[in-house]
Amino acid sequence: MSCIRTVLLAATASLIVLDPAAGATGDVASASDPRVVIADFAVDPTLPHGNSAVFFTRGSAAAFQYEPATAARFTSDTRGSLRTTYDSTAPTSRFFSTFPGGFTQDDDFVLGAVLTIRPEGFAADPFGFHPISFSLFNASTTGDDRTGDPSDFAADTFDTLELSYFPNESPFFGGPFLSFDVFGQQVAPDAFASFTFATVPVELEPGITYLVEMEHSALARTLTCQVSRIRSDGAAIPQPGGPVVVDLSGLSGFLVDSLGVSAYHDGFNIFSSSGRSLYAVVDYDLLYSGPKVGGELPGELARALKKFVKRTSRLVPVEPPLQ
Repeated sequence: MSCIRTVLLAATASLIVLDPAAGATGDVASASDPRVVIADFAVDPTLPHGNSAVFFTRGSAAAFQYEPATAARFTSDTRGSLRTTYDSTAPTSRFFSTFPGGFTQDDDFVLGAVLTIRPEGFAADPFGFHPISFSLFNASTTGDDRTGDPSDFAADTFDTLELSYFPNESPFFGGPFLSFDVFGQQVAPDAFASFTFATVPVELEPGITYLVEMEHSALARTLTCQVSRIRSDGAAIPQPGGPVVVDLSGLSGFLVDSLGVSAYHDGFNIFSSSGRSLYAVVDYDLLYSGPKVGGELPGELARALKKFVKRTSRLVPVEPPLQ
């Protein structure tokens, strides 16, 4: 996708989100703060529902499928989920909602998701390295080339905060790895010129439902992250290896204004023994982001997260991350 086309698509997205006369789509909770996005996929996120924001696709719509009949996975869950296909050989595609104002390094905010990797068809090539991801990013400045390729290693995914789960188990460097990644604003042609992360060797087991929580602190210049396994009664049990803290003190600033699921193309599939670094189908049952003001979440977001009966009340680091 050319830069011009990316900007035009982003401008169209902003108009759809901000123009009340256009109608709203997606199962995103109506919020007093327009920066709050809560999608539980109880209804089709691509159809009009009250005053909600819009979810739409950049790239291939085939990568995302709303499934209304997906059974509830825990006591307080609703039926329905967003089925996402991560195929590293396919073009980069995003399913996202853009919100006005956005967040910068000077804001306190949270993002997270409830997700389940389907066991069927799951394949992570041991000679590949490719993520299952959801992200806060910028609809105008964030490009779709995260990996580069053998002829050009530069990435263009500026202004991005995301979960990156690398399920590949390499004979050389181990795995799987759970990584929390932050790309800053553009300071050079390659997005990795302004990049920081923290990684832990953790496996997200196919067939198991997880809650991923991330919280940005403007004062501390950190992104604190926790992954919990969700039991059938809704109890969210923190997994070993976390909370994980990403130090953002050396990063350039950022501006993110879109929450979504990111299915990236891998420019290095050729090094995988199968010719594909990753194939995975993932169900999302919750996707959310929003500000923290005075240390508190907006009421609608706090209520959405109360369904997890044993979740951690604060994300406090208990061990240093692997760098």
